[in-house]
Amino acid sequence: MPTLYRQFALNEIEGLGYFNSVEWTESVDSTNKRLAQSVRENSIALPALLVADEQTTGVGRGNNQWWSPSGCLMFSMAIPISPSGASTCIDSNLLPLRVGCAVAESLEDFSTVKPLVKWPNDVYLADRKVCGVLIEVIPGTSQKPATAIVGIGVNCRVDFRNAPSILQTNATSLHAWAKKEVIESVSTESVLVAFVHQWLELERRQEDDPSWLIRHWPKRSLLDGQWVEVKHGRGTSKGRCLGIVGNGAIRIQDEQLNIIEILAGTVESYRSLTR
Repeated sequence: MPTLYRQFALNEIEGLGYFNSVEWTESVDSTNKRLAQSVRENSIALPALLVADEQTTGVGRGNNQWWSPSGCLMFSMAIPISPSGASTCIDSNLLPLRVGCAVAESLEDFSTVKPLVKWPNDVYLADRKVCGVLIEVIPGTSQKPATAIVGIGVNCRVDFRNAPSILQTNATSLHAWAKKEVIESVSTESVLVAFVHQWLELERRQEDDPSWLIRHWPKRSLLDGQWVEVKHGRGTSKGRCLGIVGNGAIRIQDEQLNIIEILAGTVESYRSLTR
């Protein structure tokens, strides 16, 4: 019974003791917008989790519409963050990478192909996008830290036959790559529970070893060694991806052998240098 299964999932998440507010709703304009409003109104205890079966006006990166089909896990987290180097909350520079890694790690046990992360946090299966992430920041005050609103969409059991043509070409769904022994358990509930477990596991690893994420990144990176085109505040840079540096910036080497580090940007394209 789906309702009972969902309640089991919510009970397990609440039992982990990380989120002070957990809600799963049938429909919402946008999980990011709803959580952001609650944070600004100081009407919700953080960290908070909001999941929705449907988003009527979901927005992706660059104000693109967030397609919200049946079978897509759509949720947002509201999490206190800190400037890089501060001792409390989550490092704001590494947050996008940590989100991408947590999603990839959570899909590992379901998938026959290795989940990889396209810097900073989109997750791919077999060179097709299975998860998108949108992070917005609400500035802090002298009384409280800034808050990150982390919106995540994972295609769990999505039928792309009626999707926009670009998604039919570039996107995929987890169930299409699921292992035979777990295909029945690929659901929005099971993937959400797996993500929360991995989110907390990465937190523990970072606490024990602050350099863990940076050292682990090459094992999950879709782009290392690829020719990439990155759009950022200073323009567009092209070159061979050399991985990331300690603050989470992507590092590329251009045709003139100059090394460029980009902390915030969008990877517009990538391709193998061996083709």
